Amino acid sequence: MKRTVKKAFELGLIAFCSIALLSCSGEAPVRTAQYATQGLYSAVLSDDGTTALVGSIQHGGSFWVNAVNERRFNWNHTQGDYTSLYGVDIDPSGQFAATGSARTLVLWNTSTGKPDGFWATPGDILSLKLTQNGDYALIGLNDQTARFFDIKRGGIKQTLRTGASVRAVDVTPDGLLGITGDDFSNVILWDMQTGEKKYEWPLSNAIGSVALSADGKYAFGAAQLGNAKIWSTRTGKELTKIDTGALQYRNASISQAVFSQDDRSILLGEVNSRVTLVQVSTGVVQKEWELFTAKSRPSGASVLALAFATGNRYYAIGSNGYLNVLE
Repeated sequence: MKRTVKKAFELGLIAFCSIALLSCSGEAPVRTAQYATQGLYSAVLSDDGTTALVGSIQHGGSFWVNAVNERRFNWNHTQGDYTSLYGVDIDPSGQFAATGSARTLVLWNTSTGKPDGFWATPGDILSLKLTQNGDYALIGLNDQTARFFDIKRGGIKQTLRTGASVRAVDVTPDGLLGITGDDFSNVILWDMQTGEKKYEWPLSNAIGSVALSADGKYAFGAAQLGNAKIWSTRTGKELTKIDTGALQYRNASISQAVFSQDDRSILLGEVNSRVTLVQVSTGVVQKEWELFTAKSRPSGASVLALAFATGNRYYAIGSNGYLNVLE
């Protein structure tokens, strides 16, 4: 699954510290394109990498076609103003997208560019994820909950109480399983039909990223500057430990993760501009890249969005506003 997004401001300091400690040994992108000049709060790629949605620091939201690097739509929540978007997503079908500001949530039609729903939320949006066809949105909030929201008709289907701010969420396309990562260092797997916890996995620090495989078989979670793991959602047992860098003083933070459709690989993005392709069953790194970073300050870029494309091609968006095509 894709995954949207830890925000540039929250990860910027970590990215700056980490980039100074790591050497750049990964491959460079084969192509780049600038989607924002002053950086991003949030970003997401469609499942196939063909489109992107970004929340820029200066110009609000915009929807892009990646093959031609064309800005198709500008999306903001108030006419005449640029909205600060802290959570964005494109549904698995690619037909709908969602943008979340502090306390407003909008569903957009990606064909027409028109809004299909505008809602207020009970807390500040920190993360969000859409189900198939944009029917529901799982949103992580700062009020110690995640809400499973009927984004087309309105109303909350489930309220998931975590006891801490929820900075990372994911949900399967069918809406049956959800996952949250919170500031109490817990990754929690939820039954979205009942709102009950299935499994709870503690990690070593506040959670920076989570992901579910599209078929719901595997779950991923990573702590900021801490450990990262893959679990079986059927048994709750740990499957793989992910090497987060084992630096001399601290581990690298994984800011984004997405499973391949066949569940064999997981694409991981770090706050230090690094992207790695990892084998799910073993944790072995298969390939590494470094995002493009401009020579001007800030020189680092946290990975905000990832996608598997056709063949051996991958897409990544950094907090510096650049789309990266990787091979």
